[in-house]
Amino acid sequence: MSTPTLEQVLKERVTALVGDDLAAVEAEIRRELASPVGLIQEMGGYIAGAGGKRLRPILLLLAARLAGYRGPRAVRLACGVELLHTATLIHDDVVDQAPLRRGQPSANAQWGDDASVLVGDHLYSKSFALLVRDNDRAIMETLARATVSMTEAEVYQLQLKRSGLTSEADYVRIITQKTASFMSACCRIGALLGDVEIAQLDALTRYGLDIGVAFQMSDDSLDFVADERRLGKAIAADLREGKRTLPLIAMLERVGEAEAERVRAMLRRRALEPMEIEEIRRLVLEHDGVDYALERAHGYARDAKRDLEVFAPSEERELLTLVADFVVDRDR
Repeated sequence: MSTPTLEQVLKERVTALVGDDLAAVEAEIRRELASPVGLIQEMGGYIAGAGGKRLRPILLLLAARLAGYRGPRAVRLACGVELLHTATLIHDDVVDQAPLRRGQPSANAQWGDDASVLVGDHLYSKSFALLVRDNDRAIMETLARATVSMTEAEVYQLQLKRSGLTSEADYVRIITQKTASFMSACCRIGALLGDVEIAQLDALTRYGLDIGVAFQMSDDSLDFVADERRLGKAIAADLREGKRTLPLIAMLERVGEAEAERVRAMLRRRALEPMEIEEIRRLVLEHDGVDYALERAHGYARDAKRDLEVFAPSEERELLTLVADFVVDRDR
């Protein structure tokens, strides 16, 4: 019998602990996506059916339980953050002109950019309407701050893409504001539902930030090495879309200046040829760009596990520790 993967272990334990809540989140998502407008109903069903790991709702549910909360608000708010996350993915795919999402045609590939932007806006609106119904000022402020941070990072990333210059510090700023701030908000919302002291609230907020950075660094590494069928998008998709991620930035720091300038010249062009993409990918691997990014990701994951030490040992804390390992050691 083969040894179960970390992902399988995590999935089994999450299902055992919060499986009923996750099923309730799925049902709530489908209710929120119901609409008398046929296109919303059609696209909503397609998007919801595409699934995903539901990492953000899981973080919120586990953080709430770690903070001592048991009740229906966690399910409602987990639905809200997943709707918001889905809206950001739809808009990202339009900006990047991505043909795939989780191995299936993206919404923009299926229905066009105009419908995707509008349905993404609708999901944003549904998420915040749900927050208003919940009516907790601290939670609304938390998610509003994260949303402002995410959209600012998107524009900053676009600005840097047009300039052709992105440093490691720029990259860390973007992923902290874009990916990590939202995961941090999910953990903080869960903590706000419970009755915890400020030190524990801040610790869960930091935990979300640390695993968010680790998650994105790992994700950007997979773009150069993962199996396309398992990753659900084309290898080197970030490169094709003009994104300067950490493995690429690390490679440019390690090659000779002449070679670095030649790569930068390629990257400044509107579209790369397949042979150029493969050459850049080979250079990234040869100069340990992926290894460097994964090493940095593991450092953030270790910080995330240390963040949890202010809580007494429990199954929830252990599962959040496993999540920190999973976000850097997954293979898709």
